[in-house]
Amino acid sequence: MLCDKLLVEGILPERAILRVKRAGIDVYNAKKIRKNAIVFSVKKKDTEKVFAIYPNVCYNKESESEYLLTRAGAERTTKLLDFFKKRAGILLGALLFLVLTQFFSAYVLQVEITGTNIYEREILRTLEKHGVKTLARYSAKNNDLICSEILSLDGVGFCSVKKSGSTLKVEVRMNPFRKPFVQKGGLCAKRSGEILSLSVLRGTPLKKAGDKVSAGEMIVGDYLLTGAEQTEKTQVDTIARLELACSYEETFAVKTEEEAFAQAYLALSLSENGRIREKSIQKNQDGFHVKIDYTEIQTINF
Repeated sequence: MLCDKLLVEGILPERAILRVKRAGIDVYNAKKIRKNAIVFSVKKKDTEKVFAIYPNVCYNKESESEYLLTRAGAERTTKLLDFFKKRAGILLGALLFLVLTQFFSAYVLQVEITGTNIYEREILRTLEKHGVKTLARYSAKNNDLICSEILSLDGVGFCSVKKSGSTLKVEVRMNPFRKPFVQKGGLCAKRSGEILSLSVLRGTPLKKAGDKVSAGEMIVGDYLLTGAEQTEKTQVDTIARLELACSYEETFAVKTEEEAFAQAYLALSLSENGRIREKSIQKNQDGFHVKIDYTEIQTINF
């Protein structure tokens, strides 16, 4: 929008500006530069209308008039430009957010399995087999193959694989007319930590609340001890629930706390039943040291 800059001089120049506005002419960037002078801008198409309000001044500066109106130059201004200038930080942040969102949306940052967690290991193994895993670029070309392999698992009646943002959502439903599925084997700890609670409905607990365990360690055996001396083992289907208190810590060579926590969260790879209890981030000479305390819940046929 092209504008002309005008200078009005006289006693109470504000009255001159007010008269221009009353004539239906938009006034921009009005600024009082002296006690009796104001600089302001109007659209180029309205310039002659302003001079028409003070005809004597327009054609003869020596004529008597209440105000002296002169041209002070031309300027280019837009409301949109002013809007951007005043909100540059917010708009830049929004633009950066959109760019990062578009960039990371091409990658898988999290895998979410819904419907059932019976085949969680098998599903994750199938995804990885076809190149779908966290921090990897996503391609939907193998979705049909992934679904067909998951559907081949005993009792699975429905499978859907789709990506929402940076989250890959895998929905698996069991056939309602299938035979009850029972996981075989005992309950092993998937992570290292301290046992907060252990509920065993069937099987033999090998650990108790308060014990510290390592990843891969057997927590509940898939047998019952029988016989007079409780030495004979009778095979059973394990039914148990385990809650672990775990901790993760690592130093990341990054510039901000946010980046450090983001990398730690991705490396931690919490399961659907995982919950962060506490976190701390400390700056050191190598970057930021992140410590995360969290809980993990594991079940088998529970």
